[in-house]
Amino acid sequence: MKQRFSAEQLPGLALVLGAFAALAALALYGYLGTFSRYGSDDYCLSAFFLQEDLGNALIQRYFTASNRYSNILFIGLVDKVFGWYNVAILPGLMIVLFVLGLYLFLKEIGEMVEWRGSRGLMIFMSLSLAYFSIAQAPDLYQTLYWRAGMTSHFAPLVSIPFFGAFLLRQLRDTKQRSPSIWACAACFLIPFLIGGLSEPPTALMITVLGLGILAAWRWSEGRQRRTVLMLLAWSLLGALTALMVMALAPANSLRMQTPPPPFPELVSRIISYPVYFIVDTFRTLPLPTLVSILMPLLLFYVSYVHAPQSLSKEAYTRLGILLIAVLVFAYLLIAASFAPSAYGQSYPAPRVRFIGRLLLTAAFMLEGALLGVLAAGGKAGFLQSTVLRGFAMAALLLLVLYPLRTAWRVSAEVPSYRQYAAAWDAREAEIYRLKAEGVRDLTVRFLSAERTQDLGDQVYFRLNRCAAVLYGVDSIVARPMKKDPR
Repeated sequence: MKQRFSAEQLPGLALVLGAFAALAALALYGYLGTFSRYGSDDYCLSAFFLQEDLGNALIQRYFTASNRYSNILFIGLVDKVFGWYNVAILPGLMIVLFVLGLYLFLKEIGEMVEWRGSRGLMIFMSLSLAYFSIAQAPDLYQTLYWRAGMTSHFAPLVSIPFFGAFLLRQLRDTKQRSPSIWACAACFLIPFLIGGLSEPPTALMITVLGLGILAAWRWSEGRQRRTVLMLLAWSLLGALTALMVMALAPANSLRMQTPPPPFPELVSRIISYPVYFIVDTFRTLPLPTLVSILMPLLLFYVSYVHAPQSLSKEAYTRLGILLIAVLVFAYLLIAASFAPSAYGQSYPAPRVRFIGRLLLTAAFMLEGALLGVLAAGGKAGFLQSTVLRGFAMAALLLLVLYPLRTAWRVSAEVPSYRQYAAAWDAREAEIYRLKAEGVRDLTVRFLSAERTQDLGDQVYFRLNRCAAVLYGVDSIVARPMKKDPR
């Protein structure tokens, strides 16, 4: 795996076509995001920052409404930077950052294990991982296009790869010098802030960092072990502190409708939920799952089959162990991310399962890459035959275009998204018109096309009260009208 890819070995055409296809699909997902508008909790999350005493309001929210302290700060920041229509800007921006973070993280992993794939390969793998994860999201609308859900369940997964790249870079630098106090402070603060977005990614970080500490204790040597452990320990402390702050929030008693399960039942749920999730993936998403495995398999096969020598028996053994280890760790990390839901709400809600989708997709792609290397390094004659190489290359060129199928499907959804946005904008224009005419108690159109929850027909409904604050009126209610501009 540490061999360099030469220009002659790389199937450059497949990488270019695959990157273009994945980029086309992701661009369409981002375009759909431009039609996102305020819905459900978005009104209250933005109205929160119009309160006069923001400090006391933050404390009050922690005690009475939500234990997630970072998501409200994130929303306040994007409201300030991007203005009222930040909900239409965020989906596309977050997709771009998601791909960039994955690219930097993969690049740092390659540097860590002294394997330097080409930049084109890294870009292709980052785009493909982002594409397959988003295309198979259990509830894409609430994960990406509904700001309240995106902040808690997509934004952490955008942030974690950046933190992972930063941490790996610091760990590599320990070979030359000890970490600075600023590096240690950042290792604590970053996971603390990411962890405050929601519990599942926090549990994931704790598990990964805990395993990292065990690995460093076992395999690091001498002075470097101490510095590596220092950085990992500060990072783990930041994630643990975030989890404790959320776990001890008085608001948890309001969020949890039922008491936590007994310990044996909790363990049973944590063990069984990932199994059900993985089996359900094969059952409901067989084609994209197969493509996500075959595409890297063929890519790495056609890249390494030109190697001047076959893999040694020792290399085969190590790759075989790695194949098993990837599956074990994928299951373990999915279980960790599902554990908070198992403790509080039974099986994770669809938007919460996106973290499992990302982990499982990454595992599938890595398994495919390892199988491709094993096949390329095999001593069997047919594995090295010109016919098989040609067939593999042709199949790869077809598979890398698979995202275009998704792009075509997503393009068909544009009219409905555009229609909803037009109806929402028309209602907002009506609100501003009535306000300009001096009307303080508004009755506006109910949007039945809203996919989360729209304003209600009662003045004291919480979303109505929040919307009234945002629009600067005394009250606002929404009722169905004869001509629905959907």
